[in-house]
Amino acid sequence: MDQLRAELDRDRLVVHPGVEKHLGEPVWQLASGYLAHPGFDRAVLAYCRSMVEASAFRWPANKIFAQKMRYITCYMLIGMWVRFDEGTGPAPTMTLLQTLVPGSARQVSDLISGLRAGGYVVAEQNARDRREIRLRPTPPLVMEIARSPLAFIAASAMLEGHSLREALDADVSLICRLIGRSTVAFQSMDVLFTPFETVVDFTGRDSGYLILCAVMGAHLAGALGEDWPLALTYDALSQRFQVSRQHVGNVLAIATTQGRLSLHGGRIGAVESSLLQEFSWWSAGQMAHFTMLAR
Repeated sequence: MDQLRAELDRDRLVVHPGVEKHLGEPVWQLASGYLAHPGFDRAVLAYCRSMVEASAFRWPANKIFAQKMRYITCYMLIGMWVRFDEGTGPAPTMTLLQTLVPGSARQVSDLISGLRAGGYVVAEQNARDRREIRLRPTPPLVMEIARSPLAFIAASAMLEGHSLREALDADVSLICRLIGRSTVAFQSMDVLFTPFETVVDFTGRDSGYLILCAVMGAHLAGALGEDWPLALTYDALSQRFQVSRQHVGNVLAIATTQGRLSLHGGRIGAVESSLLQEFSWWSAGQMAHFTMLAR
């Protein structure tokens, strides 16, 4: 355990490739401070625990949260709505949304149709121009999309002692504004997503990012001498994240086939230092980004 803890401390302090050129940015200055904090690994473990909890969202959460294109589509829709509601952006229409997200027009349309059918997106007609249909995200959708940002803010609170999460939880409109500001930041300069190739690979699969959080959480828990209740068997992961056993295997193959991690009997084995480093820097950047916006 002591050796694992020493490896965690060592790996997270090595600058992740692709981030070096951005270290002068305020977000990475704050993130670097988080990485140097002795409680950082426990904060990331708390984040992972939060992310792998069973979702109470009635519509299958992995269909909107745990796949990059669908998550970004919902994320951008919330940002569009916020800017429109504040009078700083155009109406959030299907046509505009389709131009802003990485999926095809058909994929975006099908996703929004499903969300409308579930009552998570509302289509509202413009009273002055009845041809214009505006898309409004509802609070349940906002809260599901905000799971990761809010969990990262709660993690940073463990290092700073702030109460930003409590203020956000009390007002969903503040969470909408948080996401709206985040979309603007990502559109202007992405210094928080592109540098993390393995994380991005996991996010491209249904529940891939959640499975990554489960694996990293289990490793951190072992290194810190804490329990990790979710077994890393295909059965346990498929049941928790609503995907097939075969899909779990395909997702884990992103790292196992490259020798970046190993699993034995539902338990985490070795984890390559570069993967630990990447997930640590990814987490620190996300903590810093959302904490700065929340302030």
